[in-house]
Amino acid sequence: MNTLSWMWSELTRPRGHQRHRFYRIGRSSRAGVALLMVLSAIMLLTILVTEIAHSATVRIKLAAHHRDEVRSEALAETGIQLYRLILMASKQLGRNPMIMEYGAMMGINADTLWQMVPFINTGLMRMVFVSDGDMDEGDATRLAAAGLSEDERDESREGRRNFLDFDGDFSASIQDESRFIYVGRLQATSFAELLELPAAQEIQGLMSKEEVNDYFYRENIDKMELIGNLVDWTDADDMRLYEGGDEAALYERLDSPYKPKNAPFDSIQEIRLVDGWHRDGVWERLGRHLTIYGAGKINVNTAQKDVMRAILAAFIEGYTSEQYIDTLLDLLLAARGLPLSEGGVHFTSAQSFKTWVERELGVTLKESVLQAVSTESEVFRVEASGEVGDSRVEIKAVIDYSTNPIGQIVYWKVE
Repeated sequence: MNTLSWMWSELTRPRGHQRHRFYRIGRSSRAGVALLMVLSAIMLLTILVTEIAHSATVRIKLAAHHRDEVRSEALAETGIQLYRLILMASKQLGRNPMIMEYGAMMGINADTLWQMVPFINTGLMRMVFVSDGDMDEGDATRLAAAGLSEDERDESREGRRNFLDFDGDFSASIQDESRFIYVGRLQATSFAELLELPAAQEIQGLMSKEEVNDYFYRENIDKMELIGNLVDWTDADDMRLYEGGDEAALYERLDSPYKPKNAPFDSIQEIRLVDGWHRDGVWERLGRHLTIYGAGKINVNTAQKDVMRAILAAFIEGYTSEQYIDTLLDLLLAARGLPLSEGGVHFTSAQSFKTWVERELGVTLKESVLQAVSTESEVFRVEASGEVGDSRVEIKAVIDYSTNPIGQIVYWKVE
């Protein structure tokens, strides 16, 4: 007999003698049924109340998380908008006639202001505020590991009109897209014409390193085919620029086949869909130095080391060894990193770059370098994150100032 059957039997069996005056003759007492119904009702109500309370708690937590997520996104967007203001001010000041006149003598231009603020971190600002500017290495380590305590956060929000008087924190960083090699829309009707494009020559400059050549040899990768495939992805026709043939044939053999886009790139990540560029080794060596944004010229004041090396390798007249290019590159980067007062250099035009390299490094650059480099940036990538409680939201934006003084957002992604 199971438990329920036993309980039912015990609650409903007659008590005492059937002819007792408290029992009606011939009938059994069923008073235990009422007790069973009461216990069942209490159990049901307990479950119902518990479920309602749990659901209410879950809804409250979800609402709080959603609230913090919205706040985090707002803080991240604050980081983006702050950099938009900095960039607007930088561009406006840099184009002021008086500043342009003195800037040429002092080695500054419209890009100077934003380079002075490479990142913003309100958590670090709070730490500086509560330490009265006396923050040591231990404070920085603690901030990176555990963040500020609640008391320190409250202290950082004290004072009227305090910039830090808000819950949570945000951080943001900026870099210009002109420090990379532009491949957004390479156009050529023949492979010979393609090789005359500055971007194609700069990519070949990236490929000129011995380590890259060794990798291509091991993996049986044709360097020229990689460059041609970039053009085939964005051009309107279906004919391969490199050695002819059908563009789609490269992608039909894949496990999940697709067709070449025959339209401009929409994101940097899309480059990895191009045949050959999907390889991690190729992307690590070459792809991370490419961009699809901007006018196509490299800013020689901000370009990274590998890109500057590619410029020298692509535009120095005559043959130069890898070791010689590396020596010239070290001299160039050392001068670019020094203040003007200590013999440093800040290029104010493409011609000033060509003149300096030829005078100081003793090599001759091709005239085509003047069409390949610049000394200002118009397109910027800003990445910002906001944190409130356990919520964190990241925003990546690309802002173009080439035609719009307040900046046109050409890419926006919330994560």
